[in-house]
Amino acid sequence: MELNYLRAFFEVAKSGKFSEAAARLNISQSALSRSVSLLEEQEGVVLFDRSKSGVELTAKGHQVFHLCEELFRTEKAIENLCREVQEKCEGPLRFAATDNVINDYLVEPLHTFRRKYPKVIPSIMSGPPDDIIDSLIHTENEFALLFAKVAIPNIEYRRLTSEFMSLVCKPQLWKECKSSNNEKTLRKVLENYGYLCSIGALLETRPKRVIMELFGEAPQIGLETNSQEAQKRFCLAGEGLAYLTRSMVEKEIANGDLFEVPVEHPHEFNLWLAIKKGRQLSLAARKFIEHFTEEVGQ
Repeated sequence: MELNYLRAFFEVAKSGKFSEAAARLNISQSALSRSVSLLEEQEGVVLFDRSKSGVELTAKGHQVFHLCEELFRTEKAIENLCREVQEKCEGPLRFAATDNVINDYLVEPLHTFRRKYPKVIPSIMSGPPDDIIDSLIHTENEFALLFAKVAIPNIEYRRLTSEFMSLVCKPQLWKECKSSNNEKTLRKVLENYGYLCSIGALLETRPKRVIMELFGEAPQIGLETNSQEAQKRFCLAGEGLAYLTRSMVEKEIANGDLFEVPVEHPHEFNLWLAIKKGRQLSLAARKFIEHFTEEVGQ
């Protein structure tokens, strides 16, 4: 089987149009179409349903496409491995992460990584998930670390680890609102102080679903901010209830600075690695992702 024919098929399958795939491969559309036709003829299969609006994969085409993803991913891994012999792990390491990931997951792994590769210079952008994912498309950031998936077609996500959530408030608030049971106490804290959440959380499908599952109804909002670190600080100041990752508030709970409200089924969220599809990562980025994955997986 001719590998170039497979690559031609793979690029057309990704874009859905021969014209776009031809531009990406820097060959004529007719030559690309001929390569795909030869592949189908030689193997005796139909991989595309063709129409004026473009092409769609057949059932067999979908199977071949998924195998091609593995094939070319392996090819790239081999290329990167061989290149590392000549490359030095140094220079800029540009990526983005939400503030809670930076504060609770990134500091120690980045510290140990820099001891190993002192000539790498990290440049880290922080912000809400939408801005972070946008930066992968419009800036030099090579990857991102965040807990929320943003629905952008040309972004790939890889799960690194999972984290349970904790519903917390200042202990004095819980004592002040103490009732005959935890549910009534929770209702009273919400009525008196409100819920600290992300801006517009009740307007977005996924955050709203989580909130409704947590409280059974839309709670009174006490304060909105897209910074989870800010939510934690306002919670410590007694501004209301916050729902944050367990690692983010573990020390404060242990020290008695925050009270963990009993929740029967706390939510579990995944920490995601996000990369723009087709992006070739630098050696520094590849090495750091490998190092970080090992650290958070422990």
